[in-house]
Amino acid sequence: MSRGRWSATTPGRGRLSPKAMSRGRPSRTGRHRSRPLATFAAVALGGLISMGCDDQIKYISLFSTMSEQVSLEPGEEVPRTSVPGTMPIDGERVYGLLEADTALVSPIVVDSAALALGQERFEQFCMPCHGYEGRGDGPVVGPNRIPPIPTLDLTTDRAVGYTDGYMWGMISNGRGLMPSYHRIPLDERWPIVAYVRQLQQQAAEGSASAGGAAAAPTVAGDAAGDTEDTMAGGQP
Repeated sequence: MSRGRWSATTPGRGRLSPKAMSRGRPSRTGRHRSRPLATFAAVALGGLISMGCDDQIKYISLFSTMSEQVSLEPGEEVPRTSVPGTMPIDGERVYGLLEADTALVSPIVVDSAALALGQERFEQFCMPCHGYEGRGDGPVVGPNRIPPIPTLDLTTDRAVGYTDGYMWGMISNGRGLMPSYHRIPLDERWPIVAYVRQLQQQAAEGSASAGGAAAAPTVAGDAAGDTEDTMAGGQP
């Protein structure tokens, strides 16, 4: 250490008293006490400023709409509809089930191509529940699976009475256990409806053929009885 320089801890030089060491600088205890007071004062001042500005900011044109907004209360006006011709070309109108039932009719020509597409989509999306013939006997129906409820059968008189729009709405919206199939493109839903109509027609024709075959033995039996009566001498 160079001559003439010393510190409070230099051997042989003695020590400064605590009073002398703290001379010229504020007490640490007093400094810590002043911090909470300063923080409280800053918070209080900020709150007062914000309260005053909240009422005055509306007079600044840039923020006037934050105080006085152009808005409507619920039910104050009739909901506005889109201007004709302004719907996005890649969008689709959403129809509820009942609205589709009364407002929609099939726009497609039912030909072999439409029926082939309908069969393909039916077997892809509908067959697991409704079965290949639409009788509600698909592979996911049965014990410990989906119960065989009557509405799964698309060949009943009730299902035959559905409008094309209703079946299209069922595909689009779902109902009960049936989920919505919005993922099926719009132009592929109507062919499914057409294919279901074909299944219903085939079921009706099959029932008619079965009924005719069941009645045939009765007719044959009556003819045999008449022959026996004639051979026995009775009147035919």
